[in-house]
Amino acid sequence: MKSPNEAFFILIFILILNALSVNTFAQEINSTLILSGNLDSLKSDPQVPIKEVLLNSSPQDAYVFYNDSLIGNTPLFVQNSFTKLTLRKSGYDDTHILFDDIIPGKVVPMNYSGQEKEKSFFEKDIFKILTAGIVVLGGATAYFKIKADNKFEEYEFSGNSKLLDETRKYDLISGITFGALQINFGLLLYYFLSE
Repeated sequence: MKSPNEAFFILIFILILNALSVNTFAQEINSTLILSGNLDSLKSDPQVPIKEVLLNSSPQDAYVFYNDSLIGNTPLFVQNSFTKLTLRKSGYDDTHILFDDIIPGKVVPMNYSGQEKEKSFFEKDIFKILTAGIVVLGGATAYFKIKADNKFEEYEFSGNSKLLDETRKYDLISGITFGALQINFGLLLYYFLSE
């Protein structure tokens, strides 16, 4: 059980935290109301300062430049100190927009130019296929080699010639998968270096 003094200090601490969180919540509501209102009516009222507005584009994740400086990616809150912005995205034409043209809730469309940047080798399907092939062939090679070794140990212990035939069979399969693994790795290296 806590002493009355400890309980009193805990209660005061909780009240202070609540007061701080209510103040922060009120500021967030005020900012939200400012941003969600009509921009023209806010500009005409000098009592309400406009600090920033949400800039969104279609497609999203476009680079937002002010002059030659990157300031972020859409969707992005931009301040009214930025007068003219440029949106850039691979495969789309640059889109120039004035701060005064940004309307809350409206998405800025970008024109598709059809000239997408070529994917890097690591993003292409051939890389994924060859990498998966290396993993599968490497696992198969190890599996059959271990089986061959186990059968050979059994053969040495028992002298049963049937086990020696199984050892040769598993060694052959292991050799074939290892050869395929080497070819797969060579292709991966070739495509990587030819990029």
